[in-house]
Amino acid sequence: MFNSEHQTPFTGLEASLAFLHGARMDFSIVCYILLIPVLLLLLSFWKPIRLMYDRLDIYHRVILLILTILLAANVLVYHFWGNMLNYRALTYLADPAEMLNSFTGFQIIAVIVILIILISLTWFAFRKIAKSTKDGTDKYSWKLHLAAVFFLPLILVAGIRGGWQMLPLNESLISYSSNNYLNQAAFNPAWHLMYDVQNAGLTESNPFNKMEKAVADDLVNELYRHSADSIPQILSSINPNIVVIILESHTADVVGSLGGEKDVSPYLDSLCNNGLLFGNIYSSGGRTDQGIVSILNGWPATPYHSIMRSTEKSKLLPSLPKDFKARGYHTSFYYGGESNFSNMNVYLLNQGFDKIIDEKSFPSQTPHGKWGIYDEQLFIQQQKDMKGMTQPFFSVMMTLSTHEPFDVPGEKRFKGNSEANLFRNAAAYTDSCLGAYLHSVSNEKWYSNTLFIIVADHGHRLPKYRGELQPETRHIPLVFYGEVIKPEYRGMRIPKLGSHHDIAQTLLSQLKMPVESYSWSKNLLSTSVNDFAYYQIESVVGWMEDREYLVYLYPNEGLLIDSTETKLRSDELLLRGQAYVQKLYGEYLDY
Repeated sequence: MFNSEHQTPFTGLEASLAFLHGARMDFSIVCYILLIPVLLLLLSFWKPIRLMYDRLDIYHRVILLILTILLAANVLVYHFWGNMLNYRALTYLADPAEMLNSFTGFQIIAVIVILIILISLTWFAFRKIAKSTKDGTDKYSWKLHLAAVFFLPLILVAGIRGGWQMLPLNESLISYSSNNYLNQAAFNPAWHLMYDVQNAGLTESNPFNKMEKAVADDLVNELYRHSADSIPQILSSINPNIVVIILESHTADVVGSLGGEKDVSPYLDSLCNNGLLFGNIYSSGGRTDQGIVSILNGWPATPYHSIMRSTEKSKLLPSLPKDFKARGYHTSFYYGGESNFSNMNVYLLNQGFDKIIDEKSFPSQTPHGKWGIYDEQLFIQQQKDMKGMTQPFFSVMMTLSTHEPFDVPGEKRFKGNSEANLFRNAAAYTDSCLGAYLHSVSNEKWYSNTLFIIVADHGHRLPKYRGELQPETRHIPLVFYGEVIKPEYRGMRIPKLGSHHDIAQTLLSQLKMPVESYSWSKNLLSTSVNDFAYYQIESVVGWMEDREYLVYLYPNEGLLIDSTETKLRSDELLLRGQAYVQKLYGEYLDY
């Protein structure tokens, strides 16, 4: 219950039921652990010897160590990600140094101390229990052994599968509440991790299949169908420079123009009021690697897997950098952190960027925080490089100062060390850097023929401590800005519901470039395209249409949230959402 402070309120009785309902899953894990000891027992028809006992003692201590680490890791992952330790979290172990950059020094020390205490307590308790067991090893009974040979396999099989019911144990059998936090509290972290790894990493089948492929294809095609309506030409040039500024974790909750707090991002607010604001945009994923691929490839976030990490798959995606390079644009990517995180460096090379700048490209004395070079220095470097750049160019910048642990330079506008205020200060710092950059480049010769696209990679639970299942957590800013936008469209707000993977078709259609390969993107300026948005957290899928939304949990085969007013409407949204994720994941597997 460490992470319960900012969850949907619940009573002590409701929380205690998590232990009762989760007992079956806990017992299942115990039975998995006992497989090897019981197997050795069944194969041993002689008096147990000390050598076997000593080896099992080591085995159990190793298991206890693993379970203790999993328990602590689960608490941390839930705190930062809003979901349990899963397959995706394991994939980030390939970049341990970058993972540690998300924590402050105090947090790292606290985690180590807590782990030492937990491991010491569990080993002490185990030693006490093991000693009493060891004292009884001399009392051997062939009758008891024979009974164990017969009954223990039955107990283990029943325990592992959660009973003798037709379907084996799954998370839907454990879920008992409409509050998903309580359901997750009932899940055993080790069992959940094994289940998630099996679904995501050990199978080539599609765990999201709910209907015939042809039916899913037809439903998704209908979602993207639109008439040949007149799409307004908002740009005064079809060959402008393009500068994409991706703001790390910059949720709409800190943008006043989007209904968020008004005093955190004043400069971004001014861009919203003077540019073309897409006010109803939601990130499909919650990680930076998902956001970058959505923006540059028009690809929605895939459950379980990061397509950026799969070189074979990501290089086959349609690509804005490749398309602009083929049109004669110089392409560049700027990031102040380590570009090898999440396989980003290989991904960027395969996208065909002419120039890639990361933390290693800056002089060692450049001011930086734990996660990398401060945003201010990133903007300065990009402006410097663009001075002599051949036009037109396509340049992407990825900020990082609003990433945990939110260490930013300068005076703090929001006092106190709460997570919420640390996040507000980081967002305010990035906003000030953005303002300084755009003010400075307004004097550059290339400025008047440049379209700036400002968008967040994903939302964030802070500063309002929102639940990860709520769509507001994924609400993000998307603004087209610059003198290249015709005056009559400046200050306009586009209400179309969509995502940042819709940038591809929206942008390319303005430049009279082919859009057909971006099949998961739609034109946000078209009046006839459907209003919908999708977001996911592994086995949880959120689906939005107009002002309604629902959240569906696949293991439970049930709705966690449903804002629709009728069952008919709920069924319609659910069917389209299921078709969407089935087709998306199927295409991921086929790449």
